[in-house]
Amino acid sequence: MKIFQINTLAAALGLFITTTTIHAAQHPGYLMLKETEVEVKSKESGKTLDLEIETQGSIPVDGKSGAFGYGALTDGGNNLLVLVTHLPIDDSSYEQVESGFHAHVLDLKAPGEACPGANFEVDLDNSGKNKAFDADYKWKVEGNKISAEKVPVADLGDAGVESIVAFTLKPILGANQKPTNLCVAVTDQK
Repeated sequence: MKIFQINTLAAALGLFITTTTIHAAQHPGYLMLKETEVEVKSKESGKTLDLEIETQGSIPVDGKSGAFGYGALTDGGNNLLVLVTHLPIDDSSYEQVESGFHAHVLDLKAPGEACPGANFEVDLDNSGKNKAFDADYKWKVEGNKISAEKVPVADLGDAGVESIVAFTLKPILGANQKPTNLCVAVTDQK
């Protein structure tokens, strides 16, 4: 099953790469990546990761631009770092109130029937079991840059970062107004 999931995720990512140039004009500048940098530092206490993403437009922090974010994809789509906003869904103890931005470590899976046209779907069950799901990582947004510092690499399953993505989220809500599915549409990749 795991091999199928990895191949499915790789195929979805491959499909995304071939369609990016066709759809790039449809996305605002903050969903298009200009430059990314990932640095891993080793210390006695373990490895940490610093991530900096520069977008082509200013990143909105008013909480009114919908559900979107940036992710550091790791091996096989598990234990990936995301910096995201998706108001009014409140699933973080550490989100910035006005913008809704916060960090998570998530697992992805191939999109199900609830997410037609999505590149990925957040694996809500497995993500919620991860001790780093509600992460209190140091992050900041300044203009068209977003960054995170001192993220423990162990929280990412000790996997390397394969690519950086910008994405939008489409939450599917159940009767209790809680997400039953989170559909991920990648808008750009580096």
